[in-house]
Amino acid sequence: MPVRWAIVGCGDIANKAVAPAITGHPDAELVSLFSHTPERAEELRSAHGAERATTDLTEAVGADDVDAVYVASPVFRHAEETLAAVRAGKHVIVEKPMALSVADGERMIAAADEAGVHLSVAYYRRFFPKSRRIHDLIADGAIGTPVVCEITIGSSARITPDNPKYWRTLPEQGGGGALMDVGSHRLDLACYWLGEPRQVCGFADTVVRDDMEVPDIECLLARMKSGAHLHCTATWAIATRADDVAIRGSEGTLSVRGYDRDPLVLARGDAIEEFDLPPEANWHVPLIADFTRALVEGREPEFTARDGIQATRIMEGCYRSSETGRTVEV
Repeated sequence: MPVRWAIVGCGDIANKAVAPAITGHPDAELVSLFSHTPERAEELRSAHGAERATTDLTEAVGADDVDAVYVASPVFRHAEETLAAVRAGKHVIVEKPMALSVADGERMIAAADEAGVHLSVAYYRRFFPKSRRIHDLIADGAIGTPVVCEITIGSSARITPDNPKYWRTLPEQGGGGALMDVGSHRLDLACYWLGEPRQVCGFADTVVRDDMEVPDIECLLARMKSGAHLHCTATWAIATRADDVAIRGSEGTLSVRGYDRDPLVLARGDAIEEFDLPPEANWHVPLIADFTRALVEGREPEFTARDGIQATRIMEGCYRSSETGRTVEV
């Protein structure tokens, strides 16, 4: 029997990525879609061949013919919708970042543990071949001991009030600026490569974009439990797009300019090696595939919510540090 899915939230991610990843998997079936907007739920139901559309969350996550739920809603809804699903006995993937706070994330993990269901966060970049190769090269000692990971992610994103994604610029709904949005993916990768964070200090400010309620630049320094340092700058205030990652070690450097598309470069002394490792066309495919196989095989997903909460610990630490002027234990 296939793993039967419901999707909660009918935005672009659900329509363009999650639903096709589910319907394209041989062991998965898309059963229902939930949205507060009935027309939107019905539009996606028709487009992806789901059995039903609903505006009733309890019906969506509690139905007997649903095994797993993908929570694809805005961040401020993640905690309560995930809690509703796991308490109904459903396995859940929740979109990134996991929640508005570490406390909410921990509630979600505790509820999933109590219900005996699996909970993961949709940090699908962990499944990129490039991300795997970086992880393996570090583990194999290709750059010696990792010393620092440097991340810069930024653009001049213009999200106007008539944009359905405008919630991302509202602190009570998105939780922060570019750090909570696109930056969270990169922080999750840093934890995948370097392990858990220990301490964070940071700044969150508005320099240019007084049209937004969230900061337009967030910068942080984290000390990882491994001893390595993490530097991250996330901004919506720069004219030229940036998406750069470098992990510098005692014997070499791994770097990518344009993380999602460009080749990985390994530099050791005068030796330079490039790896062209493009991701799947639909980045959600490996995420959905692993979670579905895990349920079929009776195992844990490769990455769980305990992995996914680490990025939230770093982000919350940055905001608390910016407010207090102190280094924060996370």
